Parts: sequence; C-alpha cells; structure tokens
Amino acid sequence: MTNTIPFHDIKKDALVINCVIQGHLPPVTEDARMSLIRALCSLMVQCWSINPDKRPTAEECKKLISWMPMIVPAPTQARTEEASQLRHARLLNKLGTMYRRQADYVSALSSFAAALDIYTNQNDHKGRGETLRYLADAHRFRNEYTEAIKFYSEALEILTEVGYEEERTNVLFGLATTHLCRGDHAEAAKLYSECLQMNTNTGNKRDRATALWGLGQVHWVQEQYSEAINLYSEASQIYDEVGDRRERALALCSLADVRRFRDEHSEATNLYSEALQLFTDVGDHKERGNALWGLAEVLRSQQRYGEATKFYSEVMQVSTVVDDVQGRGAAIWGLAQLHQLQHDYSEAITLYSEAMQIFNDIGDKYWRAETLMSLAATNEICGHSNKAMTLYMEASEVLEEMGNSSRASSALRRAEDIRETLQDASPDPVETVKVGEDPLLTSE
Repeated sequence: MTNTIPFHDIKKDALVINCVIQGHLPPVTEDARMSLIRALCSLMVQCWSINPDKRPTAEECKKLISWMPMIVPAPTQARTEEASQLRHARLLNKLGTMYRRQADYVSALSSFAAALDIYTNQNDHKGRGETLRYLADAHRFRNEYTEAIKFYSEALEILTEVGYEEERTNVLFGLATTHLCRGDHAEAAKLYSECLQMNTNTGNKRDRATALWGLGQVHWVQEQYSEAINLYSEASQIYDEVGDRRERALALCSLADVRRFRDEHSEATNLYSEALQLFTDVGDHKERGNALWGLAEVLRSQQRYGEATKFYSEVMQVSTVVDDVQGRGAAIWGLAQLHQLQHDYSEAITLYSEAMQIFNDIGDKYWRAETLMSLAATNEICGHSNKAMTLYMEASEVLEEMGNSSRASSALRRAEDIRETLQDASPDPVETVKVGEDPLLTSE
C-alpha cells in the first residue's frame, strides 16, 4: 500500500530482526497514503452501520472525502524512470485541477509548476503545452490576466507545432475569455469565433455550445442583449441535447443575467429557478449558491429587500458549507447594497469593508474593484469626500491592472470631480489634494 517494502531503509537483516523483536514496527499512521486509506476505511465502516440513522448521507460522504488528505500516488517501481516521471506529472496536473476547482489557486499553481518542470525535463512538448494551459487558467481565475495571456500564448505556440488541435481549442477559449475580462471585446469575439468554427468542423457539439456561450458573453458586456439571448439559448439547447445538465444550468443563469439587466424580472426569476433546480439535481452546491445570488439580485432590483436579505443569507450559508470564500464575499457585498439602498450607510460601509477584506485575502481583483467603487460611492453620499476620492483612485488602479482601462478612467474622473469640488469649496487651493499624488488622506 505504501509502494515500499517493510524496513526499506534498513540494509542488514539482523537489524530488521532486532526491530521486530523490540516492537519497532513500520509506522502506519505516519505514511500519507496509509492515512488516506485509514480515513476511507473508517468512512466505509460507517456506511455499513446496521442502524440506517447512523449511516452518513451521500452529501456527508462527499464532504468527508473532500476533507481527506489529497496526495499524488507514488510511481510504481515496475515502470521505467521516464514513464514514472510522466505519470507523476499527469497526476500533478489532476491534483492541480482539483485545487483550482476548490479555489485554492496557490496550491494549484504549485502543482502545475511542478508538472511543467517534469515535462520540460522529459522534453514532452504535448504535456508541456497542456500544462501551460492549466497554469494560464489558474492565473485567469485569479484575475491575473497578463500572466494568463503569457502562458496561453506559449501554450498555443507549442500545441500548434505538435498539432494537438483539441487542446489548442481549449487554449483559444481561455485566451478569448481573458481578453473579454480585460475589455478587449474585438479580440475575444475573434478567438471565440475561431473556437466555434473548429468545433463545428470536428462535430464537437458540447464544445461548440461553449464557444456559443462565450460569444454570448461578448455581446452581453457590450449590451447587445438580443444577440446574447440568441447565443445563450442556442448553447442551452445543445447542452440539453447532449445531456449536460450542469452546463445547461450555467447557460440558463447567463440568460437570466441578461433578463435581469433588462429588468425582465419574471423571466429572470424563472430562469434562475430552473438553473437552481438543475444545480441541486447534479449536486453542484457552489453554482447553486450563484443561482441563489442571482435571485437575490432580482429581488433587490424589485425593492423587495426583506426577501432579498433571506436569499443573500442563504448564499452565505451555502458558501460556508462548500468553502466558497468568493461566494461568501459576494453575498456580504449584496447585503451591503441592501443597507445602502435603505440609507443605512454605516452598516453598508461595515459590510463593504468585510467583503473587501475577503477579496483582498483571495486576490480577487474584479470583486475588489466592485467593492472599492461601492465603498467610494457610499462615502461620497455620506460627505466623506477625501475618503471617497481615495477609494475611487484605488479602484482605478485595480481596474487598470485588470486591463479595464475604460472603467479605470471613469473611476479616476470621479475622483477628479470630487477634487475639483473640494478645490472650489476651499478658501486655500494649496491645501486641496491632487489626484495622482499619494498623500495620506483621511475621511472627513
């Protein structure tokens, strides 16, 4: 079970015999693989309980397994050194993917980097290109778009040389999504369209639907809602045909987002509710929380603040259970919005600050920028002009780092407007603060 013989570190038989006589047997609990096996056996025994009430539910089993130590199996000694190393690299990539799905991006990047080193040393171009894409994905999820583009571009060059078209399509999709997040809509549309054509040519219906969804995202952010609805609807229909309920639910959520932005509350509610049921059916609680968040946003738009509070609170509960830190932060942000709309500015600022701490901790630049903008607006309403100006400037810096120059300029203009207002109201212009400098600003 440990892939080593007992007393593998002792060379002489006499010493082994002496260890056995003395009772110094190989430790089982200290071995990582044995620790995992013991944990699995313990869970299995619980499932065998004669009393059904003492058996863990499927959800409890899933949760317990997710908490167990995750390790990369050691390569078997029967393989050659090269084959063992390559197998180890593949397992590192699987481990990194698991970490990424758990939003543990630091561990994910570490696993992918270790795999990349192995593929590089073994001169395995195909594996290297695939791993570069995994690294790029992790950086994209961390909103580190410059790093993501660098890794995607390197992966694309390698995969084109070796003719690995299937993985090349995945890289193009990731690269398109990164450009979309940076606000480069034309480049994103071009890359998504290339993905769509490639998947149409190969007859890959599921990936074709994903490319359609990507193009829908481009139209949505450009407020071309009719085109977005058509693309999302086509993607949803394909996912339904291939039996992918989770991806269909994600497409339904995107459709719901568009309906919500168009104030089509009834349609949005129906779509979010359908997606919520699908996520519940497939057991994806993280996305279930996202659907609940969408429903909360609809209720907030309808000024049904009491009901919206209940949904945001449920999102917080779900996020806590599945350890979705980002989801919890978004729920707190939503609750802050409710307090702001009801003129409870003190509580709103407290909640925004709590959400800000979460987004700072996980390095989520998108939500950090959104929260900075919300905090700035709330402080501005409260008359805390210097504080608001500082927050707008900080938001501008974050947005610029993300590549969203348009919103960065808007935030900076807002800070400039406040500065000019302060300057007009001040009897001594010398004492006013200049945007672009870095003074120690305090709230009024």
